[in-house]
Amino acid sequence: MRVQTVAVAGCGLAGLAAALLLHRDGHRVTLFERFATPRPLGSGLMIQRTGLAVLRSMGLDHDLLNAGARINRLIGKDAGSGRTVLDVRYAALGSADAFGIGIHRAALFELLHRAVIAAGIAIENGRSVTGAPLERDGQRRLTFADGPAAGPFDLVVDTLGIGSPLVPAGRALAYGALWASFDWPQSVGRNKRSALRHQSRRPVSPAFSRTRPSRPRQPNSPGPVRYVAMER
Repeated sequence: MRVQTVAVAGCGLAGLAAALLLHRDGHRVTLFERFATPRPLGSGLMIQRTGLAVLRSMGLDHDLLNAGARINRLIGKDAGSGRTVLDVRYAALGSADAFGIGIHRAALFELLHRAVIAAGIAIENGRSVTGAPLERDGQRRLTFADGPAAGPFDLVVDTLGIGSPLVPAGRALAYGALWASFDWPQSVGRNKRSALRHQSRRPVSPAFSRTRPSRPRQPNSPGPVRYVAMER
């Protein structure tokens, strides 16, 4: 396999993982990050079996299990009526590795970032990508808001997300969800809890909605409330 020069635009979770996998396949990889210091954006997430398999292939599955919380069951209820709208048990898949992992985005970022640094993968910080023009020889260069272009590269991997300047702008959606992070209630405790709970309250939109609104909700509109418990 021919060794290729690869640029990865974005030093988030996807960019770090892509850089690690490409590096381990023998390619020359450089990460480009717009922040002066790479850092995570967002709150918690769940790693499913596919994601766990990818992290296992990178040798990070044990660190993931130590940093996260094993999830065996997802239960969703309508907070108004108490009616169950979701009840999924991983055990139904009939496999010993059938479970999810709840983890904070910052903890997962730290695992991947530490592995990238240990692998010696180059990271150029403070490089806000603006384009990836194609050259006559089929390679691409990266252009930036400030400073000279980088390249040429055989491959550019775009992990900048929905607002990436490297892809055409998508159409705006008439609906969406608002997410927020809250401190864990002290009355619940941290060592004796048997479930991780997420509850959407006004004016936050529901995490699970049975209907898709035809137009955006007003900012102070409560909307339906959904309650999701993740059983450990």
